Amino acid sequence: MKLSKEKSLEFYEKMLLIRQFERKVYEFAVTAVVRGSVHLCIGEEAAAVGTVMSMEKSDYLLPTHRGHGQALAGGTDPKKLLAEIIGKETGLCKGRVGSMHFFDRENNNLGAQGIVGAQFPIALGVGKAIKNKKIKSCVLCFFGDGASNQGFFYESLNIASLWDLPIFFVCVNNLYGMGTHYKKTSKVGVTKKAELFGIKTKAVDGNDVEEVYSNSQDLIKYVKNNSKPVLLECKTYRWLGHSAFDNRPYRPKEEIASWKKLDPIERFKTKLLDMKIKKEEIEEIENNVGKIIAEAADFALKSSYPEFDESIMQ
Repeated sequence: MKLSKEKSLEFYEKMLLIRQFERKVYEFAVTAVVRGSVHLCIGEEAAAVGTVMSMEKSDYLLPTHRGHGQALAGGTDPKKLLAEIIGKETGLCKGRVGSMHFFDRENNNLGAQGIVGAQFPIALGVGKAIKNKKIKSCVLCFFGDGASNQGFFYESLNIASLWDLPIFFVCVNNLYGMGTHYKKTSKVGVTKKAELFGIKTKAVDGNDVEEVYSNSQDLIKYVKNNSKPVLLECKTYRWLGHSAFDNRPYRPKEEIASWKKLDPIERFKTKLLDMKIKKEEIEEIENNVGKIIAEAADFALKSSYPEFDESIMQ
């Protein structure tokens, strides 16, 4: 699929927005502005943008605990999301739920999940509701490679296949479940697991936003036309640890360095230049994203914390 200039620039802007947003969250985490830890998706931007931007307004999204990028790709306001992460009243959920449990009704984001695999049975319910109402929509259910070893995963694949539910399962395979490599947890690839239940699958380069987007569009079309589930595996890599404070040396330095050379943003920027898009246009996007993040940080920091209501304790 050949992207238009407008769509290409939009993809670049979204990926850069996610990258800069996550860097700001990391900065807030290490300076104790964020209370508690956060799980960042730096390095995984193409997987979020290519899939979520294939959705239509009538589709639904179930992100993971590492779901900031998935939310931003779906149109969530960076100001409200950042305010929520640091617990402010102006946040998406009035500062009550933070990083791992936010939802965004306006953009059909049904809520991030702090429990590994909790999104699977929720996706079944959403898929069944869509089918019962005969709506031509689908639900994108994101999960990591580690979650594919949960019992919830197998049970949900079985029911989704048995009931022909319109679910688009998206595996963001970054190779590690916390600090354990996938090869140490399963001898069977993620797509093979889904194929056992008769589910259509596809594995793609999760750092190539065009490849992710093209295959996502095809799979979503298949889901809606056939009311059947599909699974897309995006092979990618998170640059940072499992969480902001995870500095354990369980990943070889050479491995991290090799994946950074496959930076989805820099790779796509090179493609933009090959398309003869002017450097000035790219720089304008970069400057605009910088302003958006600066404004979001200012908004979140200046917002008030929720007031304590004694009545809820009675």
